[in-house]
Amino acid sequence: MPVTDASPGSVLGDQVRRGALWSAGSTLFLRFANIAIMAVVARIVAPEAFGVFALAMVVQGVVVSLAELGISSALLRNDLDPDRIAPTIATVSIITSLVLGTAMAVFADPLAAALGSPDAAGPLRVMALSVALIGPFVVPGALIQRDFRQDVIFRAAAIAFVPSSAVLLLVALAGDGALAFAWSRVAAQLVTGVILTLKVKKRYRPGFRRDQIGMLIRFGLPLALANLLSQALLNVDYVFVGRTLGVEATGLYSLAFTIAAWSTAVIGSVLNGIVQPAFSRVRHEGGDLRGALLQACRTVALVACAIGALTLALAEPLLTTIYGTQWTGAAPALVVLAVYGVIFVLGLLLANIIISTGRTGGLLLVQVAALAVLLPAMAVGVRYGGLVGVGLAHILVSAGVILPLYLLMLRRTIPRPFGVMVRAIAWPVCAGTAAGGTAWAVAMLVSAAPAKFLLGGLAGGIFYLVLTAPLLLPLVPPSLRRSRTFGRVLAGLAWPTSWLARRVTGERA
Repeated sequence: MPVTDASPGSVLGDQVRRGALWSAGSTLFLRFANIAIMAVVARIVAPEAFGVFALAMVVQGVVVSLAELGISSALLRNDLDPDRIAPTIATVSIITSLVLGTAMAVFADPLAAALGSPDAAGPLRVMALSVALIGPFVVPGALIQRDFRQDVIFRAAAIAFVPSSAVLLLVALAGDGALAFAWSRVAAQLVTGVILTLKVKKRYRPGFRRDQIGMLIRFGLPLALANLLSQALLNVDYVFVGRTLGVEATGLYSLAFTIAAWSTAVIGSVLNGIVQPAFSRVRHEGGDLRGALLQACRTVALVACAIGALTLALAEPLLTTIYGTQWTGAAPALVVLAVYGVIFVLGLLLANIIISTGRTGGLLLVQVAALAVLLPAMAVGVRYGGLVGVGLAHILVSAGVILPLYLLMLRRTIPRPFGVMVRAIAWPVCAGTAAGGTAWAVAMLVSAAPAKFLLGGLAGGIFYLVLTAPLLLPLVPPSLRRSRTFGRVLAGLAWPTSWLARRVTGERA
């Protein structure tokens, strides 16, 4: 039976599409704005300052993963009543974030020494404020995500971008780059949190229900521990690099990792804000989880493969053009990390789907296994391959351990998830490889770095768009597809490669 426009599935689809478009659009806008600011700051701040702040972020990232014990994700589940659980979540989040933030400030000096950079103590004390600020804003942020109100999140982030950027530039010009990044993070978090609290439809005061705390801890604690290990997986490389290769190398690696994570930055907000409530509702209503997985994997791969392929092909001219010649030493690491960025964002998608099923304990086991493999791989990689070896260790663990284990976990919920993922990403991977090769070849025709970056990026981007147009077309809102001019352009782009795309994906027209 066809689904009418008023059906629950149609309403959910509209909500998800609208939320995803707002989230992706806002993230793109803020990402480009952030790149512009960083292009200025990178010419003011030395790589050593980047390295100091990156090491401070190692501690902050680990502490944040425990700041609300993972229980806020329960508000994204469609099968739980926020009126019953939100007050308890608020209370637990405020207490734990305040305690952890205080501990981070008190032990800043020994933590910085353990990281191999005593200069990181100052940024650590500032970042402790951001940990303490997590608790009061957890419930409003989760409730807005639950309702797919990504437009509110965009407006809050856009408004917060202005004062945070001003703080970053002013403190950097005053001569302390590491503290500039730290204070900028605190400013952005404070402004964003206040706006979300004002915009939430229903506010909950802190409270406590004894009949809910057990369920919340059973759900959230494994997730928090999994997030803790995930942060260790993401940040242990900085510790190895900082203690083995020095603070300057840490700064170069930090920038390369940040660029490689552009695909995660673009898609991550969509995954964290849309996937959990959407899959939870599809599962609750008995929908097609296999089809939802296919569409989600394909959408993520279409974006991630484009960014990863062009970043890999144009690593050195990208760094030189945007950030300056002092950062070209990060190019070899960026080439490898661009591949890791694609793999990581696919793993992030699968993790969010698993969370939506409530099976957070399995995530913890996956992170334990991954960390057990990563530590020796990282030690060998940094010793024999430097920054490139660190990136290769990440690829080994992500592709060889994390993704396969996530897919095994999904087999209990979604039939044959491995085949679904291969089918979903096959054409984006092929198209990304071809587009990256095109970008590299065109870049070789010119000598100046800005020309390499612009011409290579333009050629590779257009080629990727043509190759993937048949898969991009269904993602375009119907109103744009019905537009005479825009519809004809899309149809024209999709026609040359539609047959080949169907052959690779195994789908009919």
